[in-house]
Amino acid sequence: MAEKIEFTETVEENVNMLVENGRKVMLAGLGVVTLAQEELTELFNNLVERGTATEEKTRKMVNKQMEDRQKDAKKAAKRVEKEVEDRLENVLHRMNIPSKNDIEKLSRKVSTLNKKVNDLSKAA
Repeated sequence: MAEKIEFTETVEENVNMLVENGRKVMLAGLGVVTLAQEELTELFNNLVERGTATEEKTRKMVNKQMEDRQKDAKKAAKRVEKEVEDRLENVLHRMNIPSKNDIEKLSRKVSTLNKKVNDLSKAA
């Protein structure tokens, strides 16, 4: 008589192996999703950090340039002011009008002479 082959165990083992492999594939998929999520979070955080650093560097650079331009503008304003004063003084000199400097010198001389006169008056 022909031998009786037991397929039950083999089919059951194959089903169990198939279920286990399916479970492993599902877990691998979850692992991939988790890994991708972690890596994307890390990448996002790195990008935010770099963006923050770049923003800070750019802000410092812009502030430095603004400060430099303000210093240059102040220097230019002083040069213009000095030039205007010199030209105005030259015009006043040509018109024989005393400058502020001339008036201050004369005021100091008058004060010195007044003091000497007062000292001489007291001594006499």
